[in-house]
Amino acid sequence: MTDNSRHEQDSDLHELQTRFQDYITGKSEDFEKDIISTKDALAEHRLGAYYNAYRIRLIDCLATDFAVLHKELGEEGFELMILEYLKLYPSQHPSVRWVGQHMVEFLQHSERPDKSFLSELAAFEWTQGLCFDAADSKQIFMLEDMAQVPPESWPDLTFTFHPSLRWLDLYWNAAPYWAALENNEQQHPKKAHHELPTRWLMWRKGTNPNWRSLDVAEAWAIEAAFSGSNFAELCEGLLEWIGADSVAITAAGFLKQWITDEIIVSVQTAN
Repeated sequence: MTDNSRHEQDSDLHELQTRFQDYITGKSEDFEKDIISTKDALAEHRLGAYYNAYRIRLIDCLATDFAVLHKELGEEGFELMILEYLKLYPSQHPSVRWVGQHMVEFLQHSERPDKSFLSELAAFEWTQGLCFDAADSKQIFMLEDMAQVPPESWPDLTFTFHPSLRWLDLYWNAAPYWAALENNEQQHPKKAHHELPTRWLMWRKGTNPNWRSLDVAEAWAIEAAFSGSNFAELCEGLLEWIGADSVAITAAGFLKQWITDEIIVSVQTAN
């Protein structure tokens, strides 16, 4: 076989694969022309097995990524929603892990009356998955490590956080609602919307996703520290909420909590 013949075969195969992929993902039905119908099965019926199996596989994957959303909507409601989702956001990534990356956007722009709550519930679940998949850290800064930090270095301390660290600002009580459904509690909180958002800190501790709510002062502090502010700048910024006589103790308390949560991997001094 000549190189030209081999190249033509490769090109034909690639074109055939592309048309098959377009059919499976719903972009085009042209591939039916490549399939021979028989008296026992039409071409569209023969291809239907692949078409449906592909969607069932994606529905199963998304039911894992959005397990509580699945519970909230029920089997049929979730399946119908996913089929609509896939029309707008067909899988574009080689890994099915990312097929749900547009779910929050999809729900936000849907016509569902509860779209605001459902989009935040989906955001909470998706972010947990991101925390779980995030890179690990070879080291974790522990409380006993603080004993090695000279007192005079405290004002200039900056912090490096665990790669899994995320936060969400949610107006709905999606987090406690998620926890109740996840634990199959017979009674779960009613859906509640608040005028101001609550910041939920999310990270992976060991192999387990963790999360907790933050008050407004800690919410500001964690974002400032994550962006590179040193300890002195944290204290200065916290004066908006904390009195001058207790701001340093409050900031040190936040730092202790972050170390206990195992979200700080290293502390740097100016020198």
